[in-house]
Amino acid sequence: MQVINGTLKNYAWGIPGGLLPWLPTTQAESTPAVESTPQAELWFGAHPNGASKIVDSDLTLGQVLDRTEVPLLVKILAVAKPLSFQVHPNRELAREGFNRLNNTEKFVGAFADPDEKIELLYALTPFTAFCGWRSLDQVLHIFHVLSLDLPEGLSTSTSNPRRALFEHFVGHKVTSETLRAIPSAIREAGLSALDIHAYEAVAAGYPEDQGALLAVFLQPIALEPGESVYIPAGLPHSYISGTGIEVMTSSDNVLRLGLTPKPIYAQLALRALDFESALPPTTSAPFSVEVLVTGSALTAEAELPTGQFRLILCLEGTVKICDATLSPGQAAVLTAIDPSVSISTDGRCAVVRTKL
Repeated sequence: MQVINGTLKNYAWGIPGGLLPWLPTTQAESTPAVESTPQAELWFGAHPNGASKIVDSDLTLGQVLDRTEVPLLVKILAVAKPLSFQVHPNRELAREGFNRLNNTEKFVGAFADPDEKIELLYALTPFTAFCGWRSLDQVLHIFHVLSLDLPEGLSTSTSNPRRALFEHFVGHKVTSETLRAIPSAIREAGLSALDIHAYEAVAAGYPEDQGALLAVFLQPIALEPGESVYIPAGLPHSYISGTGIEVMTSSDNVLRLGLTPKPIYAQLALRALDFESALPPTTSAPFSVEVLVTGSALTAEAELPTGQFRLILCLEGTVKICDATLSPGQAAVLTAIDPSVSISTDGRCAVVRTKL
């Protein structure tokens, strides 16, 4: 078993000071203007782009265990404004991208690793996100309100009309006035308050970004604390606001289409997108997240069997596991060959594990 601290990532979409409850006291005190700095992600894993530090050691988890022994990457996210419109590659595209396409001038550095990325988001606070495709009828209605010209020959009988329409607007720029009019068009189309809020957030965060138009193809969802959404490779998404735990295969592969100052690889994203995908149930994920809370209907104790990767993340209070006591922002990592363990908490902790 290894005990680790998270690795902090400061991105512009983060919540200022939003991850302070889970930062080591020494790190929080040494970070300039920590309460005003957007704090976006806290990584718990062995991925080389942000391997976690082992407590009371100069080593990282990636120096002690390899990524086959640590197959999951766990993050705490603090989202103040929408993330990029993105999609994750499946295994085949990730391997081709990392081993071959990264060596081309056009796509150099597009793939962080050769692994498929799938993820699950567990809401710690009310959380909103774009996840999956909006109905084509609604998209067409919004575009009609915006007075946008559609590609010639498009009809519901077109082979994969969603793909044809999406590809058309990937390469079709619209005016700033059209981008600013999207929230009003959503309202005029008679869509929900959640829809209106989502696109107002996009307009406020990215007033000149062409990705705002592509976001019309996405379906907003709202999660209450304790609810989850599972995002397989190929499903388009963008988180909008809230704090949550994100669990994924140990991959940092992200192909973006907009709502970001980072590089956009539209051609690769189009290859990765599954235009027929729907949101799957969270139970179909090959890993799970359970939050244990003391003093509630949820048990504050658990038995974690061997044969599966396990990461126990302390969120509040303390967690006792073997001879270790975890404080908020610390996690214990057990590989599949580590023995079965018992854990208990006097506060709140997340238990992440691969399925047996």
